[in-house]
Amino acid sequence: MAETTGRKQSFFLQQMIECGIDAIEEIWLPHETLSQVRSGEMPMSQPSGETSDLFSDVVDDQH
Repeated sequence: MAETTGRKQSFFLQQMIECGIDAIEEIWLPHETLSQVRSGEMPMSQPSGETSDLFSDVVDDQH
C-alpha cells in the first residue's frame, strides 16, 4: 500500500494502532468511561501494578 499510495509505511502502522485502540476502547470500556476519556474529563492515571503487562518480561530481560 505504501508504494501504491506514496505514503510511508509508518503512516499505515500509526493508522492501524490508532484504529485498533479505538475499537478496543469501544469493546472494553463502559460507555460512561469512554465518554469521559474522549472528552478529556478523565484524568490520566498511572498503572497500579495490579495487571501484568504483556511485555513486562521483555523489558526486564533487556536491562
